[in-house]
Amino acid sequence: MDFLLSWSYSSPMSPQNDRRVTPDRSSAVTGNPATADLTWLARRAADALAESFDKVSREAGLADLRDWLVLALISDGPQRTQLEIANQLGIDKTTLVSLLDRLEKNGLVVRTFSERDRRVRIPAATPAGVEVFHKVSIARDAAISDRLAAIPASEQAIFHSVLWSILESSGA
Repeated sequence: MDFLLSWSYSSPMSPQNDRRVTPDRSSAVTGNPATADLTWLARRAADALAESFDKVSREAGLADLRDWLVLALISDGPQRTQLEIANQLGIDKTTLVSLLDRLEKNGLVVRTFSERDRRVRIPAATPAGVEVFHKVSIARDAAISDRLAAIPASEQAIFHSVLWSILESSGA
């Protein structure tokens, strides 16, 4: 999923955008056992990023991040079955079918039957779906760049690398 690796968020950090947590505030937050928990903190950060992403997705007519992920996966690269898409994105097959139904209804996706097995369906993005994918990709970069503006670019790269390390070590 190379599209997920192209995470570069390129907005320069100006002094007025520098929202770094001061040592006093940081120690107050981490001094509390509930807020010092890494799982809680990671979840809150993921929720904040997802909120920004979902907003730009909705503005483009998508329901949320999952719609964009499906479009990203089927807009570029090899054909994939619905089962392959569900497995690659880590979502339930039934959930994927609902997502594809909505995307198809909105003219962003078409599904054809596999030539090898008529029971298998192959989703593909329509030209409108590819356009929405690209539009949301640009808006996503801007939204996430804004969320990460307080973090220097070198630390953003480390953050990204650490997140991938966590996923790879868990077998995800």
